[in-house]
Amino acid sequence: MGIAFDKTTFPSLLFPWCAESMLFLLLVFLTAAAFTPAKPAGNTTATAPRCAQESQEPRANQNEQPGPYLDQPTKKLIKDMPELKGIRPASDQSELPTILRNTGAQVDEFFDDAVDLVADEEITQERSGGYGLAFVGKPVRDNYLIMRQENGNHRDFDEFRMDEHGNRMDGLRARPGFLITSGFALICMHFSTTVQSESVFRYLGEQKVEQKETFVVAFAQRPDKATTSEMMVGPEGTLENLLTQGIAWIDKDSFHILRMRTDLLRPHPEVGLDQQTTKVNFCEVHLADIATPLWLPKDVDVYLKLGRSQERLVPIAFRNIHHYSDYRRYRVSVKMLAPPPQ
Repeated sequence: MGIAFDKTTFPSLLFPWCAESMLFLLLVFLTAAAFTPAKPAGNTTATAPRCAQESQEPRANQNEQPGPYLDQPTKKLIKDMPELKGIRPASDQSELPTILRNTGAQVDEFFDDAVDLVADEEITQERSGGYGLAFVGKPVRDNYLIMRQENGNHRDFDEFRMDEHGNRMDGLRARPGFLITSGFALICMHFSTTVQSESVFRYLGEQKVEQKETFVVAFAQRPDKATTSEMMVGPEGTLENLLTQGIAWIDKDSFHILRMRTDLLRPHPEVGLDQQTTKVNFCEVHLADIATPLWLPKDVDVYLKLGRSQERLVPIAFRNIHHYSDYRRYRVSVKMLAPPPQ
């Protein structure tokens, strides 16, 4: 199995062939070919993102496909998402423009300062079926790389894995029966200055996270504006665009994103995808030769559920748990060998 990734990717999911479902799926989170953080000069201003207001009215038809969860009352969000327990709901949206402006500046700075990095990665893979069967794969350990390339005024990023011999690992190395997930360092791109106009935002309130006070902001991609998307290849080779929604917990003092959760904007029964949830916890990384700390993924939890279909009689769920440690600069060394004596 092979796949060509755009050099700038959001979390990527590769689904192996599943005997229970007789279905082959491929899910890739793709962005535009290159990313250029915007830094307005003079009186130039970026396109303002849309702000959403909390809906106070119940949906007319409960059988309809629900819209973005940022439209739902805060009480329902708290009930549906344990991560929001303890939030102090916002009374209005007056603080949102300032939060987005300052957070966008921090995300832009991250992409400006990012360098070639490598980290130690450990992955726990789980798969469960509809008959109470659960499978846990042997932990996977590898090197996880984040590579940056300058392309004129643009910046390309590539995230991939490397084995102990220095060989790049891709979908061809997938463990049968499990999925591959990657690309989490760029998930904050939704809050970058140049991409904010592609989403609708709502300020949910304030919450204490790991002894830090945070602003809690929800977002949902706008189908008419989004240039970042997920692509799924179904069993017949059909392509499906999958947009996302999410919540970010933003440090009130520094405006760094400490935590993110993303979900599908809607389920996609046409390709068998009922749910895909990604939770990312970020940590502050100090490198000796970089003045500004980088905020990079520390722990990632990806859950995915495939629903019933003609080929799959019972739902199947996958879960990958990633842990990253020991971030460091990645440098390629070249060893010069003297020619053999004549």
